[in-house]
Amino acid sequence: MENQETTLMSFVPLIITGFIFSIVANMLAKEKGRNVTLWTVLACIPVVNAFCFPFFIGAANLKLEEKIDRLLERK
Repeated sequence: MENQETTLMSFVPLIITGFIFSIVANMLAKEKGRNVTLWTVLACIPVVNAFCFPFFIGAANLKLEEKIDRLLERK
């Protein structure tokens, strides 16, 4: 019984970091005009989030690109 509790407790840090990463990814996706559901789910997966997070941060802001395109079309 004690071994099961120890095993369960070893997953708590992964669950907490996944939750925190998913919140940050959700906010970034909303801000950048990306697919919110996809980014949130990818951030919940423990190993995948470590590889995807640099992309999340460095991804282009689609909302700003659209505004710039509209400004350029006016000229």
